[in-house]
Amino acid sequence: MESYDVIVCGGGAAGIGAAVGAAQSGARVALLERYGFLGGAATNSQVLSYCGFYQCDARGDRAIGGVGYQVLLELAKLGENIQPHLSELTGNRIILLDPEKLKYALDQVVLSHRVELFLHTTLVDVKKQGSHLEVIDLVGLFQQRSLSGTAFVDATGNGQLAKFVGLPCILNQQEQPLQSMSLPIRLGGLAKYLIIDREAIKVAVELYNRQAVHPIPRQDGGVFMRVPNSNDWLWMIVDLGLNDVQEELVTKAEWLGRKIAHDLVEVLRAEVAGFENCHIVNTGPQIGIRQAWCPEAQYALKREDLQIGRKFDSGIARAAWPMEDHSKPGKPSYHPIGGAGYGLIPLESLSTKIPHLWLAGRTIGADAAAYGSIRVMGTSFATGQAAGVAAALFAQQGEPPQSHQVIADLKAQSALV
Repeated sequence: MESYDVIVCGGGAAGIGAAVGAAQSGARVALLERYGFLGGAATNSQVLSYCGFYQCDARGDRAIGGVGYQVLLELAKLGENIQPHLSELTGNRIILLDPEKLKYALDQVVLSHRVELFLHTTLVDVKKQGSHLEVIDLVGLFQQRSLSGTAFVDATGNGQLAKFVGLPCILNQQEQPLQSMSLPIRLGGLAKYLIIDREAIKVAVELYNRQAVHPIPRQDGGVFMRVPNSNDWLWMIVDLGLNDVQEELVTKAEWLGRKIAHDLVEVLRAEVAGFENCHIVNTGPQIGIRQAWCPEAQYALKREDLQIGRKFDSGIARAAWPMEDHSKPGKPSYHPIGGAGYGLIPLESLSTKIPHLWLAGRTIGADAAAYGSIRVMGTSFATGQAAGVAAALFAQQGEPPQSHQVIADLKAQSALV
């Protein structure tokens, strides 16, 4: 059985941050991902923009360094524009992504740090001595295997590892419903210099709604973004509610979302000038799930913390994205970060009562409002890197590190804290 200092479950932004952060701290690292590529929601749900890298106030300062910024620099080597783009609808700063170049860039960043990468690999069980996690059981395309580890990071996005270990998990529904799911639609067959006529799109959506069994709640025409290096456009307008974390509900959302997308595009072709030859290039591969199980951390970041831009002494990452609320499908709202335009996420929001298990990305401790800020991919790179560093330090010294030790390593890795 192979043994590692740090095992990271999940190959999205948080998992990449954790794996590279741990490797840069000297750990032998295994990174597990169920798809055949890295990237998380950016590549498996077609969320082709990184949020959280830049503050969304008037200053617009960069909030994420370290591993996340290494990824941007790798994209720049491939000729990509890594300057922030102002969202047409919200004015927030995002980084637009070409999914294929992103996959390649992520491979290069991870493999250049000698992380041992296991793609097409799914966590199926764990082995413990009491509450102490020792071994994880995996299934791949061709074989089953087990890996032993000294420290672990749950970057699954759904708290899967934490649930296997027995850590209490909640759905964070006390204040508001779960965040809705989204199915971005990539449209082809459009003119190179097409200008989106938002009013015409709104009229077409209204026409669709009058005849639809499943109407679209979004009234603003949705978000349109040109996909870099192509004439395709990404259209984000299909939002579906999620009442519980059940495969049956997500399964229905997948096929229902595709039906809505198909019927919507037929209306666009018939009603909107310039869309006569448009077609769906792809959706997914899967619907974008914003929220699932939230494992219990030592501290849950609160709305009030971000409203004042609180700076914890144990802060290990900056939260700069507004508190984004998608609890009402099709009706997102944004609530700004106070203070200097960012708050600090404390190490305690990544730490659990299991001393060698850390949380990263959208699994970290946060109430429903703060969750809307910390879940985005830019911030997830940063919390992942901090979790990986903490896990590597645990592997070295046999006990949980102090926050000042983690912060020192993060600064040495060019993270912004």
